[in-house]
Amino acid sequence: MADLAAVRLHPFTCGWLTCTDASFLMVGLEGEVRLPVPAYLVEHPSGQLAVFDAGLHPELRTSTERLRSNNERFRVHFGEGETLGERVAALGARPEDVGTLILSHLHFDHCGGTLELPNARLVVQRDEWVAGHKPKLIEFDVYDPADFDLGQEVDQVEGRHDVFGDGSVVCLPTPGHTIGHQSLQLRTESGDVVLCGDACYFRIALERLATPGFGFDLERQVESMRLLASLQAAGAHLWFGHDAEQWDAVPA
Repeated sequence: MADLAAVRLHPFTCGWLTCTDASFLMVGLEGEVRLPVPAYLVEHPSGQLAVFDAGLHPELRTSTERLRSNNERFRVHFGEGETLGERVAALGARPEDVGTLILSHLHFDHCGGTLELPNARLVVQRDEWVAGHKPKLIEFDVYDPADFDLGQEVDQVEGRHDVFGDGSVVCLPTPGHTIGHQSLQLRTESGDVVLCGDACYFRIALERLATPGFGFDLERQVESMRLLASLQAAGAHLWFGHDAEQWDAVPA
């Protein structure tokens, strides 16, 4: 039997945020909380490149005006060399050679760097793409199509989606945080990895099944967290959405 395809995964941060109200992110937390803004480069054995999540918009390095009301909740820490394009280039790849950008969802800290991968085809759940264009959600600063609807081709997928057709990179619907949130399961040489996105911000949240103080459907988010917990119990390594303790242990 031929060996199953395994990908190489390169995790990195595209800046950090400080949330001024930790209870917004997990009921029971208090004070401020530091938040890494992750993205991930995926190298497929065929030579194809994919990225999961796109981090912050490069404009946020010099001005936070585009955050509008989110300025009240977040402070941005975003230095030289930390944009998505710069991170990808530092790994020896050309941003224009990335063919696929898989977005967990369409909030500003997960799709802001979309413009830096000009040739990437977007992979997003159909429900999320529709929600991202709803006038009321745009008005209330939940979504900003200027972050993600930039003219690239878009695959609006529904449910589980095998990105390369060989089981090595699979989108897993994990709704709740938003209507069309998805996580990503990867087969690597060292074992299965799941990129949680905002289905689960922190390791401690998964241990307690503790939800944020907001969300599209918190009951569905708990169901998604239970799915992630079952994958972890089966041996998968989880990368949580914004866990500073996990990222502080990653070599720079």
